[in-house]
Amino acid sequence: GEVDMYITHLIHSTFLIETKKAFILFDYYGKGQLPELFDKDIYIFSSHSHEDHFDMKVLELFADNPRAFFIMAYDIRRNFGDRIKSEYPNVQDRIIYLMPNRETDIGDVHIETLASTDAGVAYIVTHNHKVFFHAGDLHLWIWKEESDRYNERMSNAYYKRIAELKNRVIDYAFYPVDLRQEEHYDKGLKYFLDNTKTVKVFPMHYFENYSTTDKIFQNKSLSDHYEKIVRIEHFNQVFHFEEES
Repeated sequence: GEVDMYITHLIHSTFLIETKKAFILFDYYGKGQLPELFDKDIYIFSSHSHEDHFDMKVLELFADNPRAFFIMAYDIRRNFGDRIKSEYPNVQDRIIYLMPNRETDIGDVHIETLASTDAGVAYIVTHNHKVFFHAGDLHLWIWKEESDRYNERMSNAYYKRIAELKNRVIDYAFYPVDLRQEEHYDKGLKYFLDNTKTVKVFPMHYFENYSTTDKIFQNKSLSDHYEKIVRIEHFNQVFHFEEES
């Protein structure tokens, strides 16, 4: 039979997935519309400590929910770990901090981490026979104002990371497309889609600039991949998928 699955783009890089069995929340930092009721297990992933990806608000909201599990990058422990421990002692047995290249299971989710090209980690999450990839800030961060040497080192680091995903089937990816990079904004997404077996990708990291979506679909370099790219058009946009159960 078919089972409904919902993926909500809240804002920026924040996404909420709802399956039959669970909620999965990525990179919530206090903005965007969350449902009133979380009536099943919720797995809360935070990719790194930058303020547009993590905020203590996520603990404030979910610390008292015994069905909430926190999966956080190692740099969040470094920057917030003591505060989390003292302010939310009751979450200590429901929180895990992960380094890159780790693999673990929590409840209904299987989790793998990759090193970022920026801070923290990217997550590969397998749940209900589907693979979700949230890049966090793993991306080809090249800038025209940087030196060639910097951009070359960045590119090499990025290609190495994506090689770790070679031939992986990713059902749903969440991947940065950031117009601040000007003429380089599409290169990471293109390389990612050229070198993984991604079925659907949600562009993210828009900083609320929703014109990014139109740019993507006017960009000939991405035209081979148009049918994989989900059109992100506004805050709190809900996408409905039917999955084989």
